[in-house]
Amino acid sequence: MLRRKMTEALLDWKKAQPSKVFILLGARQTGKTYTVRQFAREHYGVYLEVNFLEDQENGAFLANASSADELVSRLSLIAGHELGADTLVFLDEVQELGHDVVTLSKFLVEDGRFALVLSGSLLGTRLKGIRSFPVGYARVERMYPLDFEEFCWAMGVPDGILAEVRDHWANKTPLEETLHAKLVQLFRQYIVMGGMPEAVQSFLDSSRELGAARSVDTDIAEQYRYDIIKYAGSREASILAAFSNIPAQLAKENKRFMLSSVQTAGRYERLKDDFGWLTEAGVSLPCELVKEPKYPLLRTLVPERFKLYSSDTGVLLAQYPLGAARGILEGRGDMNFGAVYENAVAQQLQSVGFPLRYYQNNRKGEVDFLIEDSEGNVVPLEVKSGKDYKLHVALNNLLGTPDYGVPYAIVFSEANVSCEGRSGKQIYYLPLYMGFCLEELARGDGGWASWSLEEVRFDDF
Repeated sequence: MLRRKMTEALLDWKKAQPSKVFILLGARQTGKTYTVRQFAREHYGVYLEVNFLEDQENGAFLANASSADELVSRLSLIAGHELGADTLVFLDEVQELGHDVVTLSKFLVEDGRFALVLSGSLLGTRLKGIRSFPVGYARVERMYPLDFEEFCWAMGVPDGILAEVRDHWANKTPLEETLHAKLVQLFRQYIVMGGMPEAVQSFLDSSRELGAARSVDTDIAEQYRYDIIKYAGSREASILAAFSNIPAQLAKENKRFMLSSVQTAGRYERLKDDFGWLTEAGVSLPCELVKEPKYPLLRTLVPERFKLYSSDTGVLLAQYPLGAARGILEGRGDMNFGAVYENAVAQQLQSVGFPLRYYQNNRKGEVDFLIEDSEGNVVPLEVKSGKDYKLHVALNNLLGTPDYGVPYAIVFSEANVSCEGRSGKQIYYLPLYMGFCLEELARGDGGWASWSLEEVRFDDF
């Protein structure tokens, strides 16, 4: 059984209940259905699941209900018994419904007799067009492939080792070299295999044969193409072209996505909905340009100039020749894996809640990622795949510009933890496998918890 962090979000929702539906978004094969089923078995006495893709008869039966009472009655009939407070109802693949599924969920939430979870592989593409979305009725979460920490759980890495990694992240001290080397090796396996649960499970079930995982990743890439053809409607051709071009665009020295690869003389305004479809479907991760590394980054965002990462490195590498995966596993220094390693970091940033943004300036250069930590600091991140990981001119330029106010920077590579000063600022050189610790920078309340506000009184008026 694969251990997932989304289980904690479901548990928090259960404790805070009732009166909210849990809507779980995410790409196909990220483990949404499996996670909900396991959660239901552990925390509810009664579980009812209706898959609107696989069980079209019951789906149509529910979709035709005109009121909460009628809907509950039909669900009880399907279950074969009355549904109560200890019941979780899971409606899966709800994008197959021909009517407003969120209105349907509103009926059930208002009824309040049981807990409700909605999910669907392409639900994110459908929610944007729903005008009657019930504000305050839903908790919306997005499921991603396994991050490296979840991958370590699956591989049997002891929790004590992962706690040790977090300690070294916090203290910025190097790990013991043997442990570091093992984690680097494991991270390479993670990059090649990716974090799709079925790929990871196939690897484990096949006595750790990487070919089994790669076969699953290849199938998932094909399934994405099929979903585009089935669900994208009139935009099928341009969306399919955008998806198919992700590997080639990332392989360029300049990884910015060229619209001309999708459509000759393509314009952003004409194509932005197509890229948005891929994003909402959970298939791609756009990283948008920021013209100035100052808080708030949103102020100088240029959405039409973007890089487009894959949602999973395993699916990405399944679209490259086999030699690329072999080169990563062997740690070959003569091959450039920068794009793939960047993709892995982009996945981790996205999964902990950081919007993906990069910086580029003709005079100062390009920095792979910019994030805003919980204290409101703009932090530049560079990703290096070779031994020259301490060569980063653009990063130095940002640190050396007082007007930017950048307090520190992070460089991810395969090297062990170290730290150097530049322009009176710290650069932390951290191993790529520490990416899951980035959630520490996303946490915090920005000091709100300690703010006590003086009461404003009007007694004298």
